[in-house]
Amino acid sequence: MPELQRVHEKTRDEGVRLLGIDVRDHARHAPADFMANLGVTYPSIYDPPGRTLLNFRGYPRNIVPSTIVLDRQHRVAAVFLKPLLEEDLLPVVRRVAAETGDAP
Repeated sequence: MPELQRVHEKTRDEGVRLLGIDVRDHARHAPADFMANLGVTYPSIYDPPGRTLLNFRGYPRNIVPSTIVLDRQHRVAAVFLKPLLEEDLLPVVRRVAAETGDAP
């Protein structure tokens, strides 16, 4: 999460939005405390049943952590099924953010 927080801080002025989805914790206070302790400022959804991921067909919901990058039309542009470093994610996010989305 600290790596995602750094990407958030570097790209939010470019119109990039991060959203965490917690599917692991079963006590609601645990993720909130964890995020506060790490200084995470992007929003997060508490969703242990994983309902928010049901719309991503073919996406392996049992792999945690994982990261999905959506384009401006909310289409999946990249999927990472491993922990990420800022230097892994930042170039992908910036490339996708720079795309206009006019191409078919």
